[in-house]
Amino acid sequence: MNPLLSIIIPCYNHGKYIEETLASIKKYDGEAVPYEIIIVNDGSTDPFTIDTLTRLGKEGYTVMNQVNQGLGATRNNGIRQAKGKYILPLDSDNKVCKPYLTTAVELLEKDPGVTVVYADIQCFGDRTNLWLGGEYNLQKLMLHNYIDACAVYRKSLWEELGGYDEKMPFMGFEDWEFWLRTSFAAHRFYYLQQIGFEYRVLGDSMINSISEQKYDTILKYVEAKHHDHLGAEHIRQKYMAMFKQKKIALIKVCLAVWIPGLLRWFKKMGWIKSEQVL
Repeated sequence: MNPLLSIIIPCYNHGKYIEETLASIKKYDGEAVPYEIIIVNDGSTDPFTIDTLTRLGKEGYTVMNQVNQGLGATRNNGIRQAKGKYILPLDSDNKVCKPYLTTAVELLEKDPGVTVVYADIQCFGDRTNLWLGGEYNLQKLMLHNYIDACAVYRKSLWEELGGYDEKMPFMGFEDWEFWLRTSFAAHRFYYLQQIGFEYRVLGDSMINSISEQKYDTILKYVEAKHHDHLGAEHIRQKYMAMFKQKKIALIKVCLAVWIPGLLRWFKKMGWIKSEQVL
């Protein structure tokens, strides 16, 4: 039977995690829609990862080997070989949950008007919290990426858009730019209010290595590429949102140092949310 869903797993030196990732998929065999797994080794240099991927290939997993090309190109190379009607990008240190292997695909099958299904995220590792995706909001998406790369979408979307942008100055935000192009092409997102996958929080993750200078470079690149949609008003809202976040953090620090009782009262009144952190 041809796969309905193609699960694309880029892997760079994550041999110690990838078997947990694969186990999270196999856990739902018999319930999941027909799927295939494509692991793309993005030029790993860690001997343990190389040995693990070699063994997985011998066990029957599809493992593509390439020189290091970065996350965007690695996802593109895997998706290019995909036979499924739908795509699920899954990082090699994360774990997928049942809704992405069942409900999300069923929704796409039933409603041809939906192109992307995204869901909530359970974090684990260095931090454990639930990340609620929330209903689709283009204004919110234009300000920052609140939809993770791990979502189920039609392969025809990837073909239409030409895949992930491999020319971005730094990797880590190529999924945001992909979702923006999806939005500007008038495709429809569906928010599934269930946990779609578990996200491993690591101190050395790629997103944590993005400095403020790199982030500004990425922002300017995206704004220049999509200048017809992201004009002066977008820039104003972006920096107002950043200022507001920093202002709230500063207030919290001052209150915590000088008037801790007043900080607790502000939280109780709902004027400052407990989860707002520096």
